[in-house]
Amino acid sequence: MVIVNSGWTIIDNVWLWRADHDITGSVVNSNNPVDNGMIINGPNVIAYGLAAEHTLGNLVEWNGENGKTIFYQSEYPYDVNQANYGDKKFAAYKVADSVETHTGYGVGAYSYFRDNDVQMGSGIQAPKKAGVSFVNSLSVFLNGKGSINHVIDDEGTEVRATGQQAYVC
Repeated sequence: MVIVNSGWTIIDNVWLWRADHDITGSVVNSNNPVDNGMIINGPNVIAYGLAAEHTLGNLVEWNGENGKTIFYQSEYPYDVNQANYGDKKFAAYKVADSVETHTGYGVGAYSYFRDNDVQMGSGIQAPKKAGVSFVNSLSVFLNGKGSINHVIDDEGTEVRATGQQAYVC
């Protein structure tokens, strides 16, 4: 939906949403195709109040150096299956392996796999480097099927029951 190539950019109060319904009812089988909510390529980008929901790839991909997010809310798509989504190891918030410095405060990944049992490895994927950190991140299982196995990479417990939450503080 949005690609940020410029550096020294401020993103403020942005909600990027792939429609999960239309005038005929619920969207199914990955109709309304949108791969990503936001891709950030520029350096020194700060996001305040960013939300991305229901896209069919990584919801947010952060490739730019020295990025910072202060509050991020996301929800995986309702209508995907394990083969076209879970097995591809998409994330709600993905920091590129090449990034050396990145900070996230209050980054959350929510799931409601309405149509299929989808197992997600982790809500947040980021390189394990000294300059990459997250503070008060979480995963939430809203309802439906499937699970999010970890909050960040291999940290944090699984969520698979309605209302269950896991934190990495």
